[in-house]
Amino acid sequence: MSEKQGTHFWFMVILVPGGSLMTVRATITPQRGRTRLDLFDQIREEVASLHPETRDGQVVAFDIQPNKL
Repeated sequence: MSEKQGTHFWFMVILVPGGSLMTVRATITPQRGRTRLDLFDQIREEVASLHPETRDGQVVAFDIQPNKL
């Protein structure tokens, strides 16, 4: 089976300068007291660090939900 996953699943779609779309997804376990905005900003920065071409891109979709069915 897969390695341990975080408590929340998220995805982000970014319109990269030049017109291409990049979709990134993962799981995260937020620290107590964090807000959706806190997580959006944290995730956006992490994505930009891993994929520098997205730094000046526009987020066109983002969602975060509990990672369970």
